[in-house]
Amino acid sequence: MSVMRITGMFSGMDIDQIVTDLMKIERTKVDRLYQQRQELQWQKELYREIINKIRVFRDTYFDALKPDTNLTSNAALKRMLVTASHPDIVTVTATADALPGESTFRVIQSATAAQAKAAGVTAGSEEGNRLSLSDTLEEISGKLASGTFSFDENDEITAVINGVELTFKKSDTLRSVLSKINNSQAGVTAFYSEFSDTFTVTSHRTGAESTITAEGAFWAALCFEPAPDGTIGEAGRDARFVIDGFEGSRPDNTFAIDGKTYTIKKTINPEDNSPEISLRISPDTESVYKVIESFVRDYNELIDYINGKLNEEHFRDFPPLTDEQKKEMSEREIELWEEKAKSGLLRRDSALTSLLEDLRRAMYDAVDGMNLTRFGIDTSSNWRDRGKLVLKNGGADLKAALAANPDQVAEFFGKRSSISYSATLSREERAQRYAESGLASRLSDILNDYIRTTRDQNGNKGLLLEKAGIQGDITEFQNSYDRRINELNKQINRMNELLLSRENAYYLQFAAMETALQRLYAQSAWLAGFFQPQAQ
Repeated sequence: MSVMRITGMFSGMDIDQIVTDLMKIERTKVDRLYQQRQELQWQKELYREIINKIRVFRDTYFDALKPDTNLTSNAALKRMLVTASHPDIVTVTATADALPGESTFRVIQSATAAQAKAAGVTAGSEEGNRLSLSDTLEEISGKLASGTFSFDENDEITAVINGVELTFKKSDTLRSVLSKINNSQAGVTAFYSEFSDTFTVTSHRTGAESTITAEGAFWAALCFEPAPDGTIGEAGRDARFVIDGFEGSRPDNTFAIDGKTYTIKKTINPEDNSPEISLRISPDTESVYKVIESFVRDYNELIDYINGKLNEEHFRDFPPLTDEQKKEMSEREIELWEEKAKSGLLRRDSALTSLLEDLRRAMYDAVDGMNLTRFGIDTSSNWRDRGKLVLKNGGADLKAALAANPDQVAEFFGKRSSISYSATLSREERAQRYAESGLASRLSDILNDYIRTTRDQNGNKGLLLEKAGIQGDITEFQNSYDRRINELNKQINRMNELLLSRENAYYLQFAAMETALQRLYAQSAWLAGFFQPQAQ
């Protein structure tokens, strides 16, 4: 709240400027508090940047929802490559459970869906007399070859398909009728061809149990003739095939057998006598190599970023700027100053240092007597790299290990403990889980300990979240940095109240001086009156 003061009337002094200069000295204390608060805010933001980078890394390589890059899963570490002699007929993919080797596959017939087709829907043979998608049911009724639609007193007609009852209005267009059928729960797709004058209904399901049932005069008017059991058209059929001399069937054209997923891509009938297809299954070392190579690269980028913050130079002569200081500087000057002021705020941070030490230890520890070096991965010999991983011989050693011992590589990275990760595990359970786990689970556990959103037996979340929090979690507002910032805010408020009292005290002192001067000048004027010469 601004206060209007009239000062210096008798002294002639610029009291406002004098008080402002006196308060500058007093305000240095609160300015230091503002600077401390700004540093804490910057540190919190830097922490959250690191937390987000850790989360991205963890979710990429240790998340079950991303099987292609999840190093705790065989889906990423034991990929199999399948080559087929006729990929135009069938494509095959294999999981880690598939055995390498050669096999044969022949399609006897592909699976089909139930389909009902009515031809000659309209009465006239001329193409111009046929139905249009923009025709209403009332207009269509007069063109049909098998009679007309029977609308009720509400100008509506009911059709039942696969047990689903649908109601259409006389004013509905053919386009809206088809859309209503196709978007219903009937599980069919209806289509009308103006060119061939055919109305087709196809089931979404394939296989011998796929049928279409229809009830009501609506379908009869469209030239469909239900069988005694209510079905229309032809039922679907199962896919039939021969694998290594053994015949089998499935209701779909995509099916999994013995760790291999087959997809029949063409419509094949028994009389087609399709050829025998040769399949060759082998470890997909190139794909696994790319996953591990990507993991090494991203791991190096993560620890390089954190190490950069831990070893960043801190410029003590560049504290955060006050508002008064910013008024005297250009935007570019402010930007350069704050760049220096933000530098080194996480230098030698204990929590981040501990995180890197834990990760480095996990990289060195053996898994069932195996180390990373066995698979052509080592830590850099340059101390400036601070624990970065290196693919020896440009990755050739890793490729050789994957080709020679793919199961060992998968075991080293993906081995799982009988104990699941939990924030409430005892010290003994954590030690057992670590000993039983592969490298991926160990790294995942370490990162979770620092950024998990679940609480341990002491009620604490991940260490970094407890310090700085993360958006979308309760720690966003309940963390160590925010508690310290809130405490500083209280100190700043108290200090501002004291400064206001001090400023008022200065003005009162100067006001007393002005009052004293006023009295002095009045007395001087009174005394001077006695010495004035009297007029004759």
